[in-house]
Amino acid sequence: MAVFESRTPLPCNAERAFSFLTRPANMQLIAPPEMDMVFVTAPEIIELGSKLVFKVRGFGIVQEFEHEIVEFEPRKSFREKMLRGPLPKWTHDYIIEPAENDLVVLINRIEFEPPGGLLGMIVTEQRVRDQLQDGHAHRSAAMQKHLAP
Repeated sequence: MAVFESRTPLPCNAERAFSFLTRPANMQLIAPPEMDMVFVTAPEIIELGSKLVFKVRGFGIVQEFEHEIVEFEPRKSFREKMLRGPLPKWTHDYIIEPAENDLVVLINRIEFEPPGGLLGMIVTEQRVRDQLQDGHAHRSAAMQKHLAP
């Protein structure tokens, strides 16, 4: 199982960061433009058991995904698990940790398994990591901008 992790210092407290992250409209707002992210169905605010269906462009094609929120601890963390999509396994943890001066750090931890077969020859673990690195760099900068005082 492959693991990708990023850390983003955020200029706000845990409550504000968590509130921002649990609104799918904000996730669409900070997504890299080349992803063309669009939610098909999603609640206004996620909670345990919420399901999110969305489309994104990746590796040149538009694909539909379905994720479910399988763990949820207010103001601290939540986990989404892919129910439907191109990878055999995908879980994404959003963890908010306290930092100095009443600020926080957002940890994104993703466990994934690249696809097998012919698709796996193109969508390798390294290509998935590269896409995640680029996407998280964009999201980090966008979150810092949107959460600035």
